[in-house]
Amino acid sequence: MFQVRYETLVWSAVVMLALCGATLPADAAAMASKSILDVTEGDRIAHTLCVNCHAVDTGGPAIRSDRLLSFSSIANQKNLTSTTLPAWLNTSHERMPDFNLTRDEIRQVSAYILSLRK
Repeated sequence: MFQVRYETLVWSAVVMLALCGATLPADAAAMASKSILDVTEGDRIAHTLCVNCHAVDTGGPAIRSDRLLSFSSIANQKNLTSTTLPAWLNTSHERMPDFNLTRDEIRQVSAYILSLRK
């Protein structure tokens, strides 16, 4: 459900800019499309792999009973960036299973988590 709203928001902004006579460079339009696809695919991955331990939607609890942060809580951490999150996901952690995510999958999950930022 979130992807539809996010995608609608981005494309609505593109249409509004076009109606105002603004133009986007071809690479900016491609980046917006890629970003939407990353968030959508990251959402799918999160609901496949991560949902067993984390609350991956915005409506879930901030911290589960086993003390694992929700994706919304992770997204809103002060020092989290589009650089630090993929780096963190790329390293092994004691309590986190190693899913052997590809670089693309790490980018996609990171994009999804960061899309939950308020």
